[in-house]
Amino acid sequence: MSQRRMRSRLLSPWMLTGLILAARLASVPPLLDPVAGPAPAALYLKIPWVYLVFAPVFTLWDGISMLSMTRLVAFLGGAVALYLLWRVTRWLLSGKDSGALRRLPHELKVFGISATLFVAFVAIGAVWHRPMLSLSGTAPDEIIVDFHSHTNVSHDVRDTWMRGFDADANRRWHSRAGFDAAFITDHNVSHQSPVVSTNGGGETVLCPGIEISAWRAHIVLLGSTGPVDRTQYRGLEGLLTLLATSDSAYRALSLASLPEYRRNHWTRLDTLAAAGLDGFELVNASPKANELTRPEVKRVIDVARTHDRFIAGVSDSHGWGATSMVWNLVRAPGEPRRDPCPTVIRQLRNGFGAVRIIERHRLRPDDWWPAVTTPLGVIWETWRSMDWSLAASWLIWIWAVAIIRRPQDQSG
Repeated sequence: MSQRRMRSRLLSPWMLTGLILAARLASVPPLLDPVAGPAPAALYLKIPWVYLVFAPVFTLWDGISMLSMTRLVAFLGGAVALYLLWRVTRWLLSGKDSGALRRLPHELKVFGISATLFVAFVAIGAVWHRPMLSLSGTAPDEIIVDFHSHTNVSHDVRDTWMRGFDADANRRWHSRAGFDAAFITDHNVSHQSPVVSTNGGGETVLCPGIEISAWRAHIVLLGSTGPVDRTQYRGLEGLLTLLATSDSAYRALSLASLPEYRRNHWTRLDTLAAAGLDGFELVNASPKANELTRPEVKRVIDVARTHDRFIAGVSDSHGWGATSMVWNLVRAPGEPRRDPCPTVIRQLRNGFGAVRIIERHRLRPDDWWPAVTTPLGVIWETWRSMDWSLAASWLIWIWAVAIIRRPQDQSG
């Protein structure tokens, strides 16, 4: 192989190495508190060994999973655009005089293989309940909670490829992510005490709840409500009645779910809080609900603080993938830990300061990256928030591939 070709083969790994090192120089904390800013220094993400070994694949799966829906659509479109740019640029720089029509069958073959691998990569990341990063380093009196998740009792789980995501699967998902407690809030179906599991073996405790489809809103009720007759909560007045009476009628606290309150009630957040709403979802990991911009986050925080309402980050898990984007820390000094569900609900009654949200760094909908460059933004923001162990795994894989390719090129 010529020296010129050898240098061109080494250009890519050297460029990637330089970019990863540059990302480390521009690094950001992997965990953030949307209210206070930096997360407590003691908190960290625990990395399973499989995740560390295959970091390039696992970190990209996480980066894609944490995209908003607008960014996810842009990611798919941007991937196609960048692929076409790569192939055209490669052809122009090759200096070959072959006509475009003669190259078309070859390019179609390469495109078919690339598209198949890309779809397989995305699909595996969406359906595989793989090893996950989990939150560690919390204080002994802090309970790690998820306030909104689903099982196959919900129609939008039961009628999908995740139809096997039952309560036990939900518990395993949350246990791998480091949660102490998770509320099961299926659509319009109340879970009673049989769903609750006491924490005898270190697994996540499942707490009862329900997600009510009210007037142009989804309201999560935290607690063992029993059956809820939705017919009495029609229209705006019915919605406000539900918020005002959820505690007295169902012994449950109400939590406004995203994206419905952003889409339908953005101008009446103060009205919802004044009527008796107990809390707002500030972070929701579902792509369609992960659209809040930074100014919108600030407004929700201001409304919650003014009315002394708690805020929460939720997985809204429907069984897809294995990426936890957000955790909630609820302090409960001196409270029993064996069954944390009633303890958490009691603490939520303290209002705005009851919950500390811890979320992961990610590419956000209002970040500066243009839509077509979203795939590059995912990679860059992933690199910026990695620690040195994950960065080292990336570099090992980059140079391993380069070394493996070199003998093949020489033999060819």
